[in-house]
Amino acid sequence: MLEIVEQFCRKNRILPPGARILAACSGGADSVALLYILWRLRSRYGWQVAAAHYEHGIRGRQSEEDAAFVRELCARWQIPCFVENGDVPVFAREQGYSLEQAARIKRYEFLQRICKEQGLEVIALGHHADDQAETVLMRILRGTGITGLAAMRPVSGQLVRPLLGVAKEQILRFCQQEGLPFRQDATNFVADCTRNRLRLELIPLLRQGYNPEVERGLCQLAAVAAEADDFISGEVAHLWADSSIVRPHDYALRQEALQNLHPALVRGIIRRWWAQVTGSSLDLSYRQTELLRDLLQEGTTGSRQELSHGYVARLQYGFLLLQRGAAEPAIARPVLPLLCPGSAEVGGYTVHARWVEPMAVNKSTGPGELYLAPEAFSGQLVWRSRMPGDFMELPQGHKKLKKLLIDDKVPQHERDNLLLLAAGKEVVWVVGRRRSAKCLPEDYDDTKKILYIKLEKRGFYHVT
Repeated sequence: MLEIVEQFCRKNRILPPGARILAACSGGADSVALLYILWRLRSRYGWQVAAAHYEHGIRGRQSEEDAAFVRELCARWQIPCFVENGDVPVFAREQGYSLEQAARIKRYEFLQRICKEQGLEVIALGHHADDQAETVLMRILRGTGITGLAAMRPVSGQLVRPLLGVAKEQILRFCQQEGLPFRQDATNFVADCTRNRLRLELIPLLRQGYNPEVERGLCQLAAVAAEADDFISGEVAHLWADSSIVRPHDYALRQEALQNLHPALVRGIIRRWWAQVTGSSLDLSYRQTELLRDLLQEGTTGSRQELSHGYVARLQYGFLLLQRGAAEPAIARPVLPLLCPGSAEVGGYTVHARWVEPMAVNKSTGPGELYLAPEAFSGQLVWRSRMPGDFMELPQGHKKLKKLLIDDKVPQHERDNLLLLAAGKEVVWVVGRRRSAKCLPEDYDDTKKILYIKLEKRGFYHVT
């Protein structure tokens, strides 16, 4: 057994010489065997070994006896031991988790905290080959991709699994040969959850009626899937760094570039995109991934797809963007006259208007500034949102505002929120974007004063 574990660690590059290891020990056969193996090999590899036990409070007195057993075992082997008591049932009720989910969350929080406090490097877990087979089968039944089939890895960040290449039967035989005591958790033998039913009912049925070595086959599938997943992840990382595929400042995906990629790479990029923007890689289902692939293949500007957790994917002029929540609702802007001169609150802006001499006109204005000869326009100047029939005068002639906004690639859901200065249907200024060619015509009378308008952001809305 020691040789098998040593070879597995060397092959998968885990637990190098001098490693500082925190072994999770529940008191069961798997974790006791793991702790014993690490203890036996510690001097050969210069390992520093400590143990940690989280008493979750699920099984009452039995849980307390498990904790006491681990303490006594570690004292016998002179291994530093850290034990913490918790109340997982209360945590599960408060957070809406199952007992299994809650226990896993609290246990890993405890292990990571102790590891950090004690200056240890890795957390060794007692997962074995039978656990791996159960995990793969459970994910197949629920539906999964290559990453899910890879199941548990020998190394997952700070977590290492030295026994992942060893069967449960081997572990029990090893404990018997070495005279290792261990605790039995009676709940493991009750078919009251998915994993237990797989272990107690389905796998024995598959072993008896279909494949005597079904666990080995499932573990081989996980190993092959892990290699394929690693290869795809490497290719995705290379593509992700290509600015012709992913726009760096907002992680928008270029539609045309992804249309020509292999589906496996597109799925990988979509999963990374989701993880990058949302901070989660767990909740994008296969169905949602395929809907996004369809959007990239067939969607046009304005196409959208609602996703988990209130996120929405939108196509905007050849780019797929991911945003939280629905589009901002259109602002109900009242029609407000321009005060000349004067100051007023308009939407999200404070507007200042004053008359200036022609010689004071600065041609280099910012996006929130405008110089204007009012007599160039017919009708009262007002602030408002866009309306049907709006147009703007350009150097080459007038054009419908709708066409201008399309030319400027303004997303459709943003157009109704634009602030306009207009005279009737003629748009003088799309704030922050375009100015009419008539604002300061080449032949304007330099004996007349010019109106200078400046907007300052106020609250949420601002000039971009």
